[in-house]
Amino acid sequence: MARLSIVSTVYVNDVGSSSTLHIGDHVSTTLQSRAFAVQREVPLYYDNEGNFDEYPFYIRPFPIPQPPEPVAMSVDNWGSFIRVGGIRILGVASSSLIQIGSNCNTRSETRIKDFRQFVSPKPGPQEQTTFVKKGQEIGIGDFVDMLKPPPRPPHTRSSTSIN
Repeated sequence: MARLSIVSTVYVNDVGSSSTLHIGDHVSTTLQSRAFAVQREVPLYYDNEGNFDEYPFYIRPFPIPQPPEPVAMSVDNWGSFIRVGGIRILGVASSSLIQIGSNCNTRSETRIKDFRQFVSPKPGPQEQTTFVKKGQEIGIGDFVDMLKPPPRPPHTRSSTSIN
């Protein structure tokens, strides 16, 4: 039984990154997003960076999970309408779909490769750490001294008096 969707108001602030807001019915939807997320301590970038074909991560088959066993389902359609007062969405991103209506198949895939490149030593348990540690070497992670109030200037007497 086909049902009619009735929505009074829809407010969507932002739709981006291979995402879709679809009002109506359709048979299938395929959404795909691929991205590089590069963070460098020294912001130097080259024109020839970012070829997806150089990374097997982007070309290997995407695993589609299968349910371990058949799912028993019971549906009670109380009428031929789905009524919604209002929908408010702040943002839709990274191969997401907001749909008001019917759809048979939806396939959504997002692949993001993160790169972190640092010139200084990697943060973590090493001889010199960048994390704040209480009671360690002076000047490195000196958290207790950061909480102390700054020294007051020496008190001087003023020749002017306020009556």
